[in-house]
Amino acid sequence: MFNNRILIFFLFLCLVSSCKKEDKNPCQAAEQYYGYLIKGNVEAYVRHIHDYDQMDEGYRSQLKDMFLQYLDREEQIHGGIVSARALRDTLIDSVEAHVFVEVQFGDSTSEQVSLPLVRTPKGWMMR
Repeated sequence: MFNNRILIFFLFLCLVSSCKKEDKNPCQAAEQYYGYLIKGNVEAYVRHIHDYDQMDEGYRSQLKDMFLQYLDREEQIHGGIVSARALRDTLIDSVEAHVFVEVQFGDSTSEQVSLPLVRTPKGWMMR
């Protein structure tokens, strides 16, 4: 009887832990999104903007074009984006954050940018 209780408790713990969705922290989300830009995947990048589902296709297309132009400009000026590393985040409340990201370019220069994020049921999304 004692072994059955342990087994049932263990199975319950496994069930609970497998059902829990792990939420990325804001820094992980920011690095993931910059990773899309580094790979030139502006579609994935734009899909992680907070109001993506409410945007009409024309606006989505304009955003994609804008980010492609940004990547092209950075390629011409700095040799492209080589890496992006989240330095820290500032949580404003439980649903808003600013992530400070260091962006490294192909010419060995870098810049720090602040990426505003908002927590949604889908996880952290760009504002």
